[in-house]
Amino acid sequence: MKKNNPDPFSEERKSALKKQSSGFLKYSGMATQMLGTILLFTYGGYKLDEWQQNKVPVWTLILSLVSIAASLYMLIRSFNKK
Repeated sequence: MKKNNPDPFSEERKSALKKQSSGFLKYSGMATQMLGTILLFTYGGYKLDEWQQNKVPVWTLILSLVSIAASLYMLIRSFNKK
């Protein structure tokens, strides 16, 4: 008796896996870029506050908020490219 199992290496499955993996790579790359931007700007603000000897971390707050806004802008812009 022959079982009716789909071929695990068929062209349809390869194509579906390729699409799935490229989507995963795209979104994980965007997340990494967002994280890097936020960390870099926040660290820069921290160093500016340290250099100016501010008691209130003004630059850290400003640059971290600017980096979040910039990251969201880049994310929305990349979604609109589709």
